[in-house]
Amino acid sequence: MINLGEWGAIAGSITAIVSLILLVIKPITTSFSKITETLSKVSHNLDLLTKDLESSKSDRLMIHEELKKHDERLDTHTEKLVEHTQQIKTLFRERRK
Repeated sequence: MINLGEWGAIAGSITAIVSLILLVIKPITTSFSKITETLSKVSHNLDLLTKDLESSKSDRLMIHEELKKHDERLDTHTEKLVEHTQQIKTLFRERRK
């Protein structure tokens, strides 16, 4: 049978091994938890950025529609300006006669 001194040596060895394992594992688990926390924050920020990009896209589409309307109005005004210029030229020609 094992005497008390041997049991103490075995218990001390087991305690030393468990302590060493915990000493090595604790920093690793702490690092993993910090990495996980950081990744969850990054994921949340990416979700917010995605929503901002979607709203920005709809804003850009609306702006392009407005630009099309303004271009059409400018084209209409350009046509009217050409017509008025022709009318003025005609009036000056008639006065000269």
